[in-house]
Amino acid sequence: MKIIKKAFLAGVGAMSLSRERTKAIADELVKQGKLREQEGRALVEDMLRKASSAKKDLERTVNQQVSTAYLKINLATQEQLKKMERRIRELERELGKKSKSSARAKRAAGNSRDKSK
Repeated sequence: MKIIKKAFLAGVGAMSLSRERTKAIADELVKQGKLREQEGRALVEDMLRKASSAKKDLERTVNQQVSTAYLKINLATQEQLKKMERRIRELERELGKKSKSSARAKRAAGNSRDKSK
């Protein structure tokens, strides 16, 4: 899990470096007269759109891979854990009520035996 997260963060970092690098390259091409300023801006915007799309694809892929990994190792989801915790609390309450009822019944039985003597 940590490896996947690190790879994802590295990808995001690379994309942000790409943004800066793309702008620097476009600025240099404009400066050299190989691109007009408008073309340079268009190039940067196009590259940013592509980077954003690649980032979304990467996020989607990582999420799918993580979900698949969770299913393969059969880990409970947070929702499943919360449901189990609620059920445990319910069972504890029921057990507590039954224990109190049982204790009262035992006391009552003991009192009736004492009276009959």
